[in-house]
Amino acid sequence: MGDKTILVPVDGASNIKLEGLDYETLATVHSSVTDSPKVERDGLKYNETGAEFRWFEEAMRGMGEGLREAAVVAPVARGASGGLVGADNSLVEVPGEGLTLAYTQGYPARVDERFAEIAGSREAFFEETGSIRDFPGSLTLLKRFLFEEMERPEVLARAAGFAHYGALMGGHFIGGDYLAAIRLAGNEHSYWMCHSGTRDVRAKAGTPSRAAKRVGAFGRLVPDATSVCYRALGQMPEGQAKRLGLRGRTLVIAGGHDTCLSHIPVLSTFYQAFPGMAGKPVLQVEAGTWAMIAQVGGTAKVPGDGFTRDIIIQGTVDGEPVTTGRYGSGADFSCLKKLAQEKGKGFKRTADPAAIGRFLSGGEVFVLPNVEPSLHKTGPFPDVKGRVIGEAAFFADAEVAFLATNVMTALAVAQQVDAIAQDASVPVVLTAGGSKDPCFAALVATLTGRETYAMFDKDGQPVSETTTLGAAICGKAACLGIHPYEVDTSPLGVRYKRVDALAGEVARALNGYRAKWLARVMEG
Repeated sequence: MGDKTILVPVDGASNIKLEGLDYETLATVHSSVTDSPKVERDGLKYNETGAEFRWFEEAMRGMGEGLREAAVVAPVARGASGGLVGADNSLVEVPGEGLTLAYTQGYPARVDERFAEIAGSREAFFEETGSIRDFPGSLTLLKRFLFEEMERPEVLARAAGFAHYGALMGGHFIGGDYLAAIRLAGNEHSYWMCHSGTRDVRAKAGTPSRAAKRVGAFGRLVPDATSVCYRALGQMPEGQAKRLGLRGRTLVIAGGHDTCLSHIPVLSTFYQAFPGMAGKPVLQVEAGTWAMIAQVGGTAKVPGDGFTRDIIIQGTVDGEPVTTGRYGSGADFSCLKKLAQEKGKGFKRTADPAAIGRFLSGGEVFVLPNVEPSLHKTGPFPDVKGRVIGEAAFFADAEVAFLATNVMTALAVAQQVDAIAQDASVPVVLTAGGSKDPCFAALVATLTGRETYAMFDKDGQPVSETTTLGAAICGKAACLGIHPYEVDTSPLGVRYKRVDALAGEVARALNGYRAKWLARVMEG
């Protein structure tokens, strides 16, 4: 271990974290976590951004003495969050309260209708931007600017710039200079590609979409210049570092968005482990709050009707297109677990093939996706409103509840895997929470029929926090002045272990169950 750390403040939909990684080895040496602070004002959903930043500071002050030589702060931002910044460097949406509009905020029908006029047909918009015209709220980020123009012109008038959430965090840690962070971060590549509708993905990174050119607020508040998330915004002011108990001259970067950062450790290690795969496509299944099924490497190809199944274009940190299918696996899982605990026996985890086989062949319990209401109109089955079929058995047996939920999650993920990469020779790498669940891993390997791998470190522990690790690699790259893929990841000792698929009668039972499940999904 060295004597310097990389600090990664992580902004997430359900929780926020402060992770500390050793600068030399990239091993995690510290972690603090709490629920993401949220609030409603006048019927609108907000992130309590000021409270979030105060929590990050408190978490830094609470670190052990040996972690205070901070080389760099490398933020992670969720999806399409961001905030309006005034000429006085304050967050201006609710003056004095440090709030930024949540990307989950829905907009009035008139905003959606006007946006459809500006964006054009769903097919043409998808072909140009890799984004879905009718995503709710700021998931199509460009719609956020239209909402401000139409519904909150008085708020928009106070704004001198718009910062994506990584730039907001970076701006906070360079002394609260959000406007400088906006200017220096530029139209950061992964941000332009992530759910935004603002970029023409057929052109070079940073090329605005036709729709972006028709929304005046976007052109006024977002810089023209392109940049990348692994370049330093500046250094944390000495007074701020002292107040946080940090030593050294700490660099700060704007950071990137969660999904694109999670690709970095995979691309940095998989080709080293399998040299024959170099440059060929790999499917990363990042199974957390959202399952993001992304083809990294190779050439991004978008199914022409992908917008009907929540398939979009995201990007690498350099803006290279990445075809990505989404499904709110963790949200559904949490919702079903809560229901099982409130109404029945709860969840009993198992990965026993015999137990899986008994469940598949012994009953008629099915869970349809999108049980969590916020997932409606998303995922591979956007028109399905999830429900439990066979509730009595689901709630009466904790093992049945767990397996029904896991099988449903794996079935939905497999649907997106097959939509993105029809070539069955493209392997799967599991990351995030799903990589630690042997039941889910075995189900995915069986349902996709592909070579499926999980990542393990030199101590045999699953490498699940790939997003945090990707941010740390970007932070170290900024310190060294190199590209993230050039950072030496060998001290992690990453090994890839192939996941065993289910076999024999259990595999046959799973295929039979899938046919019945799909029939019920199609019925809604």
